[in-house]
Amino acid sequence: MKISINDVIFELPENSTLQNALELRNISPQGIATALNGTVIPAAARPATTLADGDRIVIIKAFYGG
Repeated sequence: MKISINDVIFELPENSTLQNALELRNISPQGIATALNGTVIPAAARPATTLADGDRIVIIKAFYGG
């Protein structure tokens, strides 16, 4: 199935989860926020959030400074 992460399209196996997508793309789960099709997904829910063909994931990395 095809999904997009920050507008870049990737191919993933069927029944992949949000956590699988992060792992397959070597994205560290620490210090990021994730949204799936416009809905924020808490870190604790990523392993149970199953993806579907055409899903759009947005990843925002936290940063500090001023």
